Amino acid sequence: MSPQPPQSLRPTPLHFFEEMFEPFIDQSRNITIRYQIQTGTNKNADEFEIVISSVNDAETPDDFQRNLTSLTDISIQKVDMFLHQQNLAHIDALVDYLFGKLDSLASIVGNQAVSLQNETSGKFCQYQMKSFSSVRLVGSNFVDSQLLGPVIQYKTQKFTEVWLQVIQEVKDRIDLIRNMLKSAWLASKESTHDKSKSKKFNLKLTISIDQEAYLFFLLVKNDIIDLPKRKCTQFLNWMTENVQSINCESNTIDSVSNKYYVHELVTLDFWEQKFLDIVKFIQLEREDRTKFTPK
Repeated sequence: MSPQPPQSLRPTPLHFFEEMFEPFIDQSRNITIRYQIQTGTNKNADEFEIVISSVNDAETPDDFQRNLTSLTDISIQKVDMFLHQQNLAHIDALVDYLFGKLDSLASIVGNQAVSLQNETSGKFCQYQMKSFSSVRLVGSNFVDSQLLGPVIQYKTQKFTEVWLQVIQEVKDRIDLIRNMLKSAWLASKESTHDKSKSKKFNLKLTISIDQEAYLFFLLVKNDIIDLPKRKCTQFLNWMTENVQSINCESNTIDSVSNKYYVHELVTLDFWEQKFLDIVKFIQLEREDRTKFTPK
């Protein structure tokens, strides 16, 4: 008989999404943009410039992304534990429910048309932009902040892009967990059949799982490996089954996927130095080859 999907170890709580993503949900309810007004010089006393100080206490889009990623990393760990305790037959419905809730958080960013003055021509033009639908503006009081709202939103477009990017990354990682659960179940099902297989070749690396995962991450991000997004799960499975790291005889899909998406500073330092060494090696080889190249 073929194995049956594992039964749920505990009933599904009614508000499980809200419990898992509470810190991230709080961010969506309290988008606060702090700005400053920088006045012009004595010659142009009437001119002023709006400077964005922070969005939810993040001074740059990169800071915003780091903050949101830190919050969602904890939530994804909870999702992982939760889905592992559910009946496999219910996984798709639960993941689709999570996706619907995440899409609702993404909807706080919307398309908006705003009329702004073109710096070159001086004329007012219509610009299409993405902006947060509801924000609290904190800044100077000498002008009406509501009148400046469209300009402030225009200057924070990069932050809205980060918001949507983080939500998409969360969905990708949850989808990966779903596919890993299905793959694990199928693997356990196949293992019940007696099959004689020749020992396959594994690529053995003299680096740790973190360093291995980041190496493949770099190859993908720099278009050396052509990897469509929908194939990410299969790629991580391939890494797990075919690549062996120095710090363990066999990698697990959980460890590989976690290290592929979350990078430690020590891992970045390792690869920065390693690539500097590689550049030096290439330079020395080029020098050796040019010595024996006829002029």
